[in-house]
Amino acid sequence: MSLKAENKAQEIGKKSQAVRTRLINRTSKSGEMSRRGHPSLAMEVVQTVDMPHQLYIDTAEGPYLTDLDGNEYIDLTCGFGPNVVGNKFEKVEKALAEQIKKGWHYGIPGAEQAHLAELIKESSSGVDEVMFCNSGSEATMFAFRAARAVSGKRVIALFDGSYHGIHDYALVKADHRSERSEPTGVRLGAGVPEEISKDLMMMLPNRDSNAYELIRKYKDDLALVVIEPVQSSNPRLDNQDFLQGLRDVCTECGVLLMFDEVITGFRIEFGGCQQYYNVYPDIVTYGKAVGGGMPIGVVAGSKWVMNAFSGAEDSPVIFAGGTFNGHPLTMVAGIAILEHLKENQEEIYPYLHEQGNRIANEINDFCKANNIAAQMMNAGSMMHLIFSDDVIESARDIGRSKVEKEFYLHLLGHNVIVPGIHLAFISYAHTPDIVDKVIDAFKKSFEDLRQDGYL
Repeated sequence: MSLKAENKAQEIGKKSQAVRTRLINRTSKSGEMSRRGHPSLAMEVVQTVDMPHQLYIDTAEGPYLTDLDGNEYIDLTCGFGPNVVGNKFEKVEKALAEQIKKGWHYGIPGAEQAHLAELIKESSSGVDEVMFCNSGSEATMFAFRAARAVSGKRVIALFDGSYHGIHDYALVKADHRSERSEPTGVRLGAGVPEEISKDLMMMLPNRDSNAYELIRKYKDDLALVVIEPVQSSNPRLDNQDFLQGLRDVCTECGVLLMFDEVITGFRIEFGGCQQYYNVYPDIVTYGKAVGGGMPIGVVAGSKWVMNAFSGAEDSPVIFAGGTFNGHPLTMVAGIAILEHLKENQEEIYPYLHEQGNRIANEINDFCKANNIAAQMMNAGSMMHLIFSDDVIESARDIGRSKVEKEFYLHLLGHNVIVPGIHLAFISYAHTPDIVDKVIDAFKKSFEDLRQDGYL
């Protein structure tokens, strides 16, 4: 290496190293906590929360998070989506405090499940009945089982780039070597039986009409087609025609259609993507926002499918249970937040779309003006910064690079937190002046990368 090249290599990353040093110096308590956890925890930080510099949060309020050392950050995590109106929402806090006085776990059902179920039913004309569990993963697991039971068929189709939780039947992804228009599935991680990806699950191409032909081809085996109406890996709202076509072909072929609205439900609109697109599936799963920040999963849908949980009308009955299903703390938190969202939906959702679009438009204009190969994709208040200026149609078009990791280090240095999966959210508590600060922090982080020699 020439002396000139060696000097240039030493200069690259100099500013990033200074940011790292500054973060280390101001987060000593987080450093202590990280060292404490290593000897005892088999896994403490998963990919979704893996930060460029590890922090531990002490308090949350509105649009902010504060770490153990008292440093305040603008929060673009929003609890991975559920905190639609901000952290520590007052009405939810009050409902939880009142319930704790009564007790927080009975085993026997309380009186709140029916109320929350009614609120969910009101949000969607496609929902007849509701079943509660404890996470989005549980919800999709139960939904898959119910679909197999009532249809008498065993294969379930997922889309390339989708995410549906952590149970075995969800841990299948498209093999990147397979054809885009006819993807094949592979297991995601060890411990998942190979038979699942080969025999019981199939992959469909996202935003590709060949998906319709594959459904027609395998309709006699297909129990259920599952889709995130807005993919968390590829957030965008121009999905109307594809979703309507999917609804039509599933009806034509006698195959159940499921919307996984664990992330989008009560965030895109009060009625989720079902309301936004006016397309209604046979089954829908919810999570995140329904619990107001408490753990929850919901399976909902037409009575014919939901009969699998009760055996009504001589339906085949599946096994479904859980000690904490319908937990009283979660139920009262859910009632508090959904009642608030319902009453204020005409103010909350237009604002979230407006501010999410403003962030995306300003960042994209900045990147174009400065010849930066990056783009902000968004579906209202859901956002994902992609370090590519190519057209993005599926998760296969999205790569990861060192530049991306360095960008989020600088963003953290500018006191804005985005989780490790890099899917960002804003809430109703993010006022226009806070959104201005977010946009400014993104621009400054790009400028930092350029000064460092990464761009």
